[in-house]
Amino acid sequence: MTARKCFIVAAGLMATSAAHADDIPSNAELFRMLKAQQQTISELRAELKQAKQERRTATPREAREAVPAVRPAGRDAAKETVAVAPPAQAYAMYTKGPAALPASGGGAYVGVFGGGGSRSSSTISQFGTAFFVEAVGGPLAIDATGRTSSGGVGFVGAHLGYEWSYGAYLRPALEIEGFYLAGNQPRATLVNPTDRLAEHTFDNTFPTRTTVLLANMVVGFNTPYKSITPYIGGGIGAANVAINGATSTQTDPPEVGVNHFNSSPGSSAWTFAAQAKAGARLALGDSGAYLFGEYRYLYVGDVNQVFGSTAYPTHAPTSPWTTSFGGTSHHLAAGGVGFSF
Repeated sequence: MTARKCFIVAAGLMATSAAHADDIPSNAELFRMLKAQQQTISELRAELKQAKQERRTATPREAREAVPAVRPAGRDAAKETVAVAPPAQAYAMYTKGPAALPASGGGAYVGVFGGGGSRSSSTISQFGTAFFVEAVGGPLAIDATGRTSSGGVGFVGAHLGYEWSYGAYLRPALEIEGFYLAGNQPRATLVNPTDRLAEHTFDNTFPTRTTVLLANMVVGFNTPYKSITPYIGGGIGAANVAINGATSTQTDPPEVGVNHFNSSPGSSAWTFAAQAKAGARLALGDSGAYLFGEYRYLYVGDVNQVFGSTAYPTHAPTSPWTTSFGGTSHHLAAGGVGFSF
């Protein structure tokens, strides 16, 4: 509309100039021409003002109409970003949690720990020979069997290891550790069937302390939360089972005041040990220190202990006593503190 009127005015002026090129217009004609041009300019200004107002009114409405269209596009773009992101970043973006990249593991570490748990019962056999004189039947072989009691244990220990970073999410480590277990003393009732006696029963106690040395393989797992590292592991090694102050009292037929291990009531022996464990570490900032908690299953293998012979003036002499213990299972809960370098 505006451009067309401009064109009409310009065409009119050109036509008038061409028609009267040879004539000089009068003052009245010049006045009428000037008045027509001023009126056309006024109309053009009014139309421009109206167009500006219409644009100002339309802009907010059009913006509101554009927002719903933009929002789906933004959601689609976010979905595409999550789809192409690595799993750890995608998980953090989807849950609106911290966008933490997997932490790189590596380096040496040390830790100390302690805890408690339970010890299973185990089979037990006691072998020996009582050297009775020929008048009462001669030597008597003893082969008494039974089962130890279960009970609770406590333990303390330490470990030293080195951890690597394998890929984005695995943190394998090798470590050596040692710990010391003690608890309530196992007891056992052993029965020796024999034709020469109506019954031959022993009531035994075994105050036991166990030292365990293990080489472990541990694998940690990076998570979207840098401060938390779950792990699993296992190891094999050896255990020294030490018994001090063992007693073996015959209750049927009764022998009051006689400990059949009296000449040497202590013994120790090494045996196989293995464990499996699972837990998690919690980093204490960026200091390298961390707390950890874990469950352990510990198995201590069969072990033979040799105690001294029975030596009393009023009792028939005996051979040293060999006592065989079956394997023992331990269920343990541990907590500790460590530091990585």
